[in-house]
Amino acid sequence: MPKFSSKGKEELYNLCDLIITLDSIRAFRRPNPELIKAGFQKAGSKEFTEMWKEIRHDVEKIAYTPLNIKGLPPLMRLVAILKLLVPIASFLMILTLMTRLRQFEKLLASPFTIFKDPLALVLTTSFSLTTMIALMATDYTIRRRVIKYEESHMDKFSQGRERIKKVIERLVEKLAKELKRSKEDPNKYKMILFYEYKGLKVIKEKRGRIIKRKYPLY
Repeated sequence: MPKFSSKGKEELYNLCDLIITLDSIRAFRRPNPELIKAGFQKAGSKEFTEMWKEIRHDVEKIAYTPLNIKGLPPLMRLVAILKLLVPIASFLMILTLMTRLRQFEKLLASPFTIFKDPLALVLTTSFSLTTMIALMATDYTIRRRVIKYEESHMDKFSQGRERIKKVIERLVEKLAKELKRSKEDPNKYKMILFYEYKGLKVIKEKRGRIIKRKYPLY
């Protein structure tokens, strides 16, 4: 039996990625809609193009919800800034610690002598911890406010989520057919999803750490 091609495997993984991403949209996670569009285009068939057209508005409506919630856009901009500052702050703290190690004395001589000042360690450590805590707190605030908004506007998204579900089920059907045709091992294509779908076998359930709910592993 001929070996299954790498292109064929890539197509199967692309199907899995689309299923996972669309499922996350139904659970009000917000991946970039352009990446989802690219996944459908990558499949390279008219049927996939039509599927994307059916749900594009629904995907974008859910993905861009935070932009329509009063007070969230400034917090989202703050998160973007903090995501840039966190690695910089961490680097400065590590650099300050390195200047205190003998093996780096020659390497980090002038112009890094300023980092040997005891005050530098206090400042860089404080800066690093502050930015990390601020990022986590702001991100958590955004998530909680979005969840609260969605819970009070479930009817607004119900039809769109149902359309996305139908597309997911069509993708699952295609995945099953391709796995059967290629005789590939289904265990290579496991997925962790938020919801159950016809045609997928639940292997086990994982419990989320932040949001206490179970996620089926397929």
